[in-house]
Amino acid sequence: MTPPTDASDMPIDVTVLGSGDAFCSGGHFHAAYLFETGGATFLVDCGPTILASMKQRGLDTARLDFVVVSHMHGDHFGGLPFLVLEYMYERRRERPFVVLGPPGIESRFWELFRALYRDVAAKDLPFELAFRELHPDTTTEIGGVRVGAVRVPHQIEDTALALQLEIAGRRVLYSGDSPWFDRFIELARDVDLFLCECTAYDDPMGRHIEYRTLRPRLAELRARRVVLVHLGREMREHAGEIAVECATEGMTIRL
Repeated sequence: MTPPTDASDMPIDVTVLGSGDAFCSGGHFHAAYLFETGGATFLVDCGPTILASMKQRGLDTARLDFVVVSHMHGDHFGGLPFLVLEYMYERRRERPFVVLGPPGIESRFWELFRALYRDVAAKDLPFELAFRELHPDTTTEIGGVRVGAVRVPHQIEDTALALQLEIAGRRVLYSGDSPWFDRFIELARDVDLFLCECTAYDDPMGRHIEYRTLRPRLAELRARRVVLVHLGREMREHAGEIAVECATEGMTIRL
């Protein structure tokens, strides 16, 4: 008799589907990260280029169980209407699909879907589309994944989140979009992977991290692996000067 599989022994693959900023600098896609675990396949963030990125890599969109959204800027959640459209017509879906995100995610999704496809949005979906709000300093569980939400100072009127993911004993921190704030040092301690946004190299980019700010703090980050994401034009131009691993589409990180 074959013994049951221990989920903690199963690999977790994180594939970068979009490593770029809002401008697709250098021709890179909008933010999206595919997680494949023993119990679930899901996205963290879902930028507008999600279908192009998945289909270029031969990834079946029907495999997705849910999406976790860090914040409601278009380059992070604007792919959701296209994913729903895919499930209505191309890969007709019957099983439920869940979207987790900051407070207001459901109303913002429908506002966007109606703006893009008013006629289609008026139709009944062939599957259940459910929404679950992630509130700062709380955790929720779905598909064997524990999701913690931490508010970051990227937005004022809306809520932007860093995400703490715990899967079969492994831990991932995703900064979402945010300027540097010192709590990242605490949050990143002993995590297996820290996906850390770094939009600019030297020039201030508003509510984002620039490399000149991050560099002197790298020694304080006790994550087992740090990968920079959400890379803008400046970061691409200075790629040879950066002493930290930078994400690019198609790279897979095994945990």
